[in-house]
Amino acid sequence: MLWAVDPVRTRVGAAAASLLTANWREGTGRTGVRYAYTCPDAAKYPYQWFWDSLMHALAWNEVDPARAAAELRSLAAAQQPDGLIGHTTFWDAPVRLTRLAFYNVRRRDDLATATIQPPFLGWVWAEVAAALGDDAFAAEGRDVVARYHAWIDRERIDATGLAWVILPDETGCDGSPVFDAALGWRRHGTPGFAALVADVRRHAFSFARIRAAGGFTAACPLVNTALALGHLGLAALGVPGARDRAREITGAIVAHLWDDRAGIFRLLGPDGRPSPVTVWQGLAPAALPDLPDGIRTRVIDEWLLRSDRFWPRHPVPSVSLDDPSFMRGDGWLIPRYWRGPAWPFTPPFIVPALLLAGRHADAAALCTRIDERLDAQGFREYTDPFDGTGMGARGFSCQAVVLAVHAWTDRPPIPVRS
Repeated sequence: MLWAVDPVRTRVGAAAASLLTANWREGTGRTGVRYAYTCPDAAKYPYQWFWDSLMHALAWNEVDPARAAAELRSLAAAQQPDGLIGHTTFWDAPVRLTRLAFYNVRRRDDLATATIQPPFLGWVWAEVAAALGDDAFAAEGRDVVARYHAWIDRERIDATGLAWVILPDETGCDGSPVFDAALGWRRHGTPGFAALVADVRRHAFSFARIRAAGGFTAACPLVNTALALGHLGLAALGVPGARDRAREITGAIVAHLWDDRAGIFRLLGPDGRPSPVTVWQGLAPAALPDLPDGIRTRVIDEWLLRSDRFWPRHPVPSVSLDDPSFMRGDGWLIPRYWRGPAWPFTPPFIVPALLLAGRHADAAALCTRIDERLDAQGFREYTDPFDGTGMGARGFSCQAVVLAVHAWTDRPPIPVRS
């Protein structure tokens, strides 16, 4: 890969590649299965997380596509017979005892959690397969992703055509204020969260049982966008009907999650009502090629690119700056995540959205601003959207996904060229 002559981008690119290498882990797990993945941070996040691995694979794809493939194959190696791939895999040892009450496992010795994260595996697999030019790897992806999608279709999709989550963690945005009203004292970052996990465990992590009991469920625009992107990836891998399935999911997102009055997508809570809290997840569907252009334009012009909402000096904040729930920083004692700071998981959805809208200069500007804060602050877990101050983990390798989003401004990703 050739990095630009710009010295900041060059330094950030070299640091990203170095951090990916430093956080690389491989070996034989406690079940006898070989693994190879990038841990997000050696001290704070030692396990293999689902959407973190997808970010790492996108980054590796610009440095060493073979390692990107190995990362995805490790996720596939943790796939259960029913098709589920859990959101966290514990290759070397069970989940720490001190964290057991907060992790979505049935038993402590489980290899992986019984819950999902944003399911865009098919998209990433197809991007890596294209870089490798490897027909065998593409064939593996067709099988793994098809079985994974079949599990989601069977276990999580209802008559709306939307995929539903049973815990905030499944959206990747654990502590987002979008869940506060529905969860109250059981929200993420409070001692009551353990009670929520225990309740879900009691219902065997079954969406049908939880809904029947009146428990927490939600339809998230980010999760459903990720699922549609996964089907776009399957289409790129040559699976018949996958492109049509992506269109169907996009239609369901518009039909049920679009707030036409406000001009943004909303999360549906357990009562089937949209949350009024304006979070970045509501921007994510703009990355879908089948979204009506008028809707994409409204999301971008009325929300994303407004400096008083999602486009401060260091975009993209996790909550709109004008929302009453926006919080600068992450609180005290127990961090309260996704309540304001910008995270590296957002640009892989935002850059395709901008490219689909023809806003190439804005996509490039976002990449440049990410470079600037990484160069100044290091690869921190999340960032103050006003002054770029880094917070959280210090060697957070998901930030290396900047390599991919930079590359996409010259070589559009699958959602843009579909």
